[in-house]
Amino acid sequence: MFPISSRHFFIMRTLPAMLLVMLIGSAGFFLVYWATSETDRVATARQLYLMEQSQAESLFVIAHQQEGGTVWDNSLQAAMRWDTKWLNDNLGAWMHEYYGFNALYVLDPRDVPVLAYREKTGLQAHIDPAFGEILYPVVNKLRARLRAGEGSRDPRLKTPGETIRTMVDGHPAIVSVKPIVSHSGEITQVPGNEFLHVVVHYLDGTSYLAELERNYLFDNLRYSSTKNNVGTERAYPLKSTGHTIVGYFIWQPYCPGATVMGYISPMLVVLVAALIVMVCAFMTLAYRRRASQDATEAKMHHMAMHDALTGLPNRSNFNLRVDHELANLGPSQAGLALLFLDLNGFKQINDSFGHPLGDKLICEFCNRLTSLSRDCDAVARVGGDEFTLMLTGMRQRDDVERFCRRLIELVRVPFNIDGQQIFVGLSVGYAFAPEHGRDRNELIRKADVALYHAKANGRNDFAGFEDEMDALLRNRHRLETDLREALGANDQIEVYYQPIYCARTETLNGFEALLRWHHPARGPISPEFFIPIAEEAGIIGDLGQFVLRQACEAAMRWPDQTMAVNVSILELQDMDYVQKLAAVLAATGLAPERLELEVTETAMLTAGTCEENLKAIRMMGIRVALDDFGTGFSSLGRLTRIDVDRIKIDKTFVHGFDQSSNDKAMVRAIVELAHATRLAITAEGVENRAQMEFLREIGCDLLQGFYYAKPAPAAEIDALLAK
Repeated sequence: MFPISSRHFFIMRTLPAMLLVMLIGSAGFFLVYWATSETDRVATARQLYLMEQSQAESLFVIAHQQEGGTVWDNSLQAAMRWDTKWLNDNLGAWMHEYYGFNALYVLDPRDVPVLAYREKTGLQAHIDPAFGEILYPVVNKLRARLRAGEGSRDPRLKTPGETIRTMVDGHPAIVSVKPIVSHSGEITQVPGNEFLHVVVHYLDGTSYLAELERNYLFDNLRYSSTKNNVGTERAYPLKSTGHTIVGYFIWQPYCPGATVMGYISPMLVVLVAALIVMVCAFMTLAYRRRASQDATEAKMHHMAMHDALTGLPNRSNFNLRVDHELANLGPSQAGLALLFLDLNGFKQINDSFGHPLGDKLICEFCNRLTSLSRDCDAVARVGGDEFTLMLTGMRQRDDVERFCRRLIELVRVPFNIDGQQIFVGLSVGYAFAPEHGRDRNELIRKADVALYHAKANGRNDFAGFEDEMDALLRNRHRLETDLREALGANDQIEVYYQPIYCARTETLNGFEALLRWHHPARGPISPEFFIPIAEEAGIIGDLGQFVLRQACEAAMRWPDQTMAVNVSILELQDMDYVQKLAAVLAATGLAPERLELEVTETAMLTAGTCEENLKAIRMMGIRVALDDFGTGFSSLGRLTRIDVDRIKIDKTFVHGFDQSSNDKAMVRAIVELAHATRLAITAEGVENRAQMEFLREIGCDLLQGFYYAKPAPAAEIDALLAK
């Protein structure tokens, strides 16, 4: 505290003078700052304009450079006689060396490559299929223009052409297609059937960037696939012909205003600093103390209310949002829904690929989840692979279920992480307010119960809470007890066999053993329901041994037929499993090569006992099949690295043929890659002739499903084979 006289002097004289100096200095400083900033803004805007013009000019220049070799009788004559050496010397390697083009092609009227030259590989015999998907639509468009007699749209060019900007082999590139024509007019071609010259020029190449720097005075110009400019760097979005951003040109803009500001600022500071140094020292100390305190409090509050990995709100933050919305939920307002989300197979991904990739998967999933939610919704991560979501403004449960379907479909799209194509599933449970109550804890509990039922129904599904779900949960525990008792009985657990047919000849090839439970009171119970119960209860090993023995005994009565048996990952983690398997084969007399064990990718990729058992099984001569391929976190790229004899395409893809062409495309890709790696293919769930014919057409080896036969007990199979 100042003495009264000192305080009066400070308030009445010193403080106004200091404020006036600060005001004048600040006004002068900001005036200069505004002027220099405006100068920099104009200069930067001009450079952005120049960059845009340079991209437009590049399209013209490349086409113009092509015409130096495509409007020439000699080029046309060489193309017509398929003189690859001459074409390479003049339209291929020479243009690469002189103009820096990265790939060049000459196509005949049937679009067959006469010349295919690439910078990295030199001459090659064909066009890569991936590039063909980009090129041929452009070629078709140009040929249509040529047939219509169109001329060049640019008066500076002699011939029509098509030029696009797109991604080629991971590079932003200009693809230009021009016809090869006679400069003298003495050689004619049928319009639309001309020989075509194709140029691919990468826009991220060192020579191209250096040319832009030299011609347009861009400092430190570079290309980046992401907008990672720092400081005062500027980024120009490089867009494809379809207006999709494919990358960014980033450079350090010339800022004349900043240079001037650098000269003037020290003088302004010196003029003002002498008068306000004592006040600044005092205020700086106070500000630093307060700023440090505020920053620490803000950081602690953020850490307490957000997930460290994803930055999403955590459970506490989510609960506050939900409580707030429930408190404001009026009787006439739209309701809200609480969703519980669980990623299927996340633990296996962590075990197989490592926790760093698992963390990246979580972050990518969060990006998809937040892209689907609205600002008025709340998204939170409450566990390793568990998330909660609050949807506001929901007027009926149909609205929530539509959102759940969209969310599950969004997650079905594979994640591309570190070069790996990762497939995961999603299970969702939800509760609806006010229908299921207004208490947050009760709503979350009911959403969690609904999630449990969604996962019990086979995963990759959603479920809304129903009152009977609590009773169903209690029933599940009772079923566990009943299942233990059924194992000791002789009339409840039975093995059925579904025939497997050769796709090409439609002859019987073998059988798959499928477990059935005939409950004395409840009737038939689906394996999709009781197998998870058996795994959780620890009795899956006993069930597996029962099925294996029954299947091997049945196979001995059906010579020349293979027998497929499903094996749980928990069985394969048993150190004695191989000895038990060998004992069953010895007891039944079944040859190992007639037995095929179906395992999941999780089992294939789990190290330790599971891996050692699978190696021993293959050494015994038993075949191994990868079951339910295409679901969970299956990766197409891993087909080349897993040691199996066959993969089985999951029935969900086959059932989706009638609804989506994506499922057909996915199955076709799986079949092609499997054949390329010498793996046999079996498709499950074939229910009609259209599905059968498509699968046979794309090269599936074996087929099974209701179209051929339903699973049946051994006695019916005996009768079938007797006929």
